[in-house]
Amino acid sequence: MSLKAIAQELGISVTTVSRGLNGYSDVAEHTRQLIIAAAEARGYFPNASARRLKTGRTDAVGLVYPMVTTALYDPNLLDIVANITKAFADFNIDIVMVSDQEHDGHSPYIRLIESGKVDALIVMDVLEDDSRIQYLQSRGHKFLSFGRTNTTQPYAWIDFDCESGSRQAVSYLVEKGHSQIAFLGGSDDRAFVHQRREGYIQQMKEYGLRIPENYIVQLERNRRNGLAGMKHILSLKNRPTAILIDSSMLADGAVMAAEQAGLKPGIDISLIAYDGLPPDTLSDCMMTSVQLSTSERKSKQIADMTIALMNGETPEKLHVLWKPEIIEGNSVRFLK
Repeated sequence: MSLKAIAQELGISVTTVSRGLNGYSDVAEHTRQLIIAAAEARGYFPNASARRLKTGRTDAVGLVYPMVTTALYDPNLLDIVANITKAFADFNIDIVMVSDQEHDGHSPYIRLIESGKVDALIVMDVLEDDSRIQYLQSRGHKFLSFGRTNTTQPYAWIDFDCESGSRQAVSYLVEKGHSQIAFLGGSDDRAFVHQRREGYIQQMKEYGLRIPENYIVQLERNRRNGLAGMKHILSLKNRPTAILIDSSMLADGAVMAAEQAGLKPGIDISLIAYDGLPPDTLSDCMMTSVQLSTSERKSKQIADMTIALMNGETPEKLHVLWKPEIIEGNSVRFLK
């Protein structure tokens, strides 16, 4: 079936059908879905090679992903990747995952863009000073940053206000009567790790609450370190009554340590964690969380912004900062 036949069936122009199938943002989402449904129902798929020759596009987006143990064992991050792939599939765009780790002096993501195999890149787990962002800016290549970095040049980004999230968490705990609040967080130089820690520190200062040196524990973000970090905190003579944890993997280990010590979260110790517990946790704890939105919503926003870039939108107009919210569970006790 031709584009003309689809256009006649839906009562729209051939141009609208073509732009809808190619993911242009000037076609309403409802109309685009009708076009895709009509095309798929009749087994129509545009010839990829012909379309690429005509548009100059590859219909592929590179996902620059940290191929390190911490990331690959994080089910939340993997869930985002799966949903990003699904979101782009709705636009008939393929996702090419590529490591940002150097091999023999070369970075795979650089080879990917130099070869012209992708229309744009999505850069995950952004650093405060990120050489990947600096390189892409110098090359003038289209990219979306998942997180904010310190560069002064304009770039497209989506991020969560993690400093605000930690401030909200501290305020929530203070309202529950807690004043001895510790922080268990990551030790790497990802931008969000710094933002979460700084939000905790600044909000504690605003309340005039003292932060003993041993109240901030920073380790690589995984379950084993969550277990070790929590054991250390529980051994303190000035043991806190509440702990803010900056990742679900650390939180899962922390809950295991508490339970091994015979403590029940929400009764004997209060815990609040970013993103709650991972989906494969073995704990029955309903973690009170700093929620950063659903993977589906994040992924759709990422897809929409990346496609806008591919369609010519300027980076200066593509900035999205979402505010986290506190989702109550049963892991925080009210102190009288």
